[in-house]
Amino acid sequence: MTHFAILWHRIAWSRRAALGAVLLGMLSLVGIFAEFIAGPAPIIWTGPRGVEVLGSVVHADELDASSDEIRFARYETGTGIWPLVRYGPTHPSDAGPSAAPSSRHPLGTDMKGRDLTARLVYGARTALGLSLAAVLTGMFLGVLLGGFAGTYRGFWNDRLVRLVETVDTFPAIIMVALIRAIEREPSALSLVLAAAVVRWAEIARLVRAEVLRASAEDYVLAAKALGCSDLRVFFRHILPNALGPVIVSSVFGVTSVVLLETAISFLPMGAPAQAASWGETLAQAALHPENLRLLLWPGALLLLTIGGSYLLADALRDAVDPRTVRTREERRG
Repeated sequence: MTHFAILWHRIAWSRRAALGAVLLGMLSLVGIFAEFIAGPAPIIWTGPRGVEVLGSVVHADELDASSDEIRFARYETGTGIWPLVRYGPTHPSDAGPSAAPSSRHPLGTDMKGRDLTARLVYGARTALGLSLAAVLTGMFLGVLLGGFAGTYRGFWNDRLVRLVETVDTFPAIIMVALIRAIEREPSALSLVLAAAVVRWAEIARLVRAEVLRASAEDYVLAAKALGCSDLRVFFRHILPNALGPVIVSSVFGVTSVVLLETAISFLPMGAPAQAASWGETLAQAALHPENLRLLLWPGALLLLTIGGSYLLADALRDAVDPRTVRTREERRG
């Protein structure tokens, strides 16, 4: 069996990995298919204007500026398939602020009259989408710079160590504030860049350490003796062994980025004001503690996200650590 086949076999038989993957997978599906769960227009509709697919995306600006009466009259003639909740995350409802749960609003509305279910559903897309983009960007930079410094050493190795130490002194939330000060208008890009700037340092440290450790191994010395270039040795022989710790660190990073997005939206310094965010809903709960719905639902979703990430990352860490596997096998024996 190959190295990756052994790792896959260990992960596939882990209950923690399965539970974590299910939790994160369900939340990811909710974010990906948010328009099928909540939206101000039918998923597909046939009427006098012809066939319309995902009207909540195609006519988003027009629908946001319309009242409930005008919006429902728009689709009065014709047939179609509606999402479970007929409101989008930015569309204020005629029910008003802090409306109680009803058939039109299963979880009620927030303090700005927007459907709470839609805010939570699209908030999953914001949190997980931004965290995935930030983690992948940080992983790419960390692997590239860490591998470069560990392979060529000398000048670049010393400079990377100093740069990593400098980056570690800056909290991620400060990086967001600095980038936001440069931006003219708030955007999700600043969060991705700030999180990636912080996350790459940890990945680079892991990759550099693995390169330095593997450089003295027999298989690396043999590859160099056969004439392989430094880049080929790194990508073909060293990087596959370093991917395990990198992936584990990146899965842990999903949690940190989700919490970062929630924190800066709570302040508020996060996504644009109209973007759905769990942190923005929690900020409303802090101002209106009598409305427990604004606290319990986003808090529960955050708990599921963090719990799923930690379960999956912990299982991955055990799978890539041969000492843990050996200890468990000795206990069973």
